[in-house]
Amino acid sequence: MLSKFLYRAAMMAALVFLTACGGGDDDGRRLGEMIVGTWQRGWGEGDVVIDGDTDLGPDNFTYDQFVFRGDGNYNGMVRKGTFTAYDTEGMVIYEGDYQCDNNNLKLTYVDDGGAKRSLLAQVVSFTDSSVLIRYDYEQKGITVTFIIRKLSNETNGYSSSSVTSR
Repeated sequence: MLSKFLYRAAMMAALVFLTACGGGDDDGRRLGEMIVGTWQRGWGEGDVVIDGDTDLGPDNFTYDQFVFRGDGNYNGMVRKGTFTAYDTEGMVIYEGDYQCDNNNLKLTYVDDGGAKRSLLAQVVSFTDSSVLIRYDYEQKGITVTFIIRKLSNETNGYSSSSVTSR
C-alpha cells in the first residue's frame, strides 16, 4: 500500500515538474512577434546598470534608439532582420543584422574600424512595450543591463519625438 502511494506521489511530482519546465514563456508571448519597430533606450534612474570595476556611467553608452525591421524571416520562435542604432542626435551608430528569440538578442555589425562584430545579449525579460537586456562588454570587463521601451511599430528611422531625460 505504501509503495503504491509513493509511486503515485513520484508520478505526480514528475508530471508537475515536466509541466513547469515546458518550452516558451508561460503566457505564450514571443519576442519575435513584437521586436519589429522603434525602441527608445531608458534614460531614467536605474534604466542602465553597469556591473564591474569601471569609471563608465550610463551617459557613456550613447545609443538612444534601436530600429528593428521585419525584413528577414520568422519561424515562430526566432526572428532575423536588420537593425539600426542611433545616438541622441539621431546619427547612425551601428547598422547590421539581428536575430532574437525569447532568451537572446544577437546583433552583428561593422564597427568604426571596419571590423565585423557580434554582440550576444541575454533577454532578461520582456513585455509588449519593454525589453530588459544584459550583455558582457568584454573589452571593459563589465556587464551592462539596460531597458528599451517601444515607441512605435514604425521602422522608418530615428524618431525625433523621443525624449531623453539625462
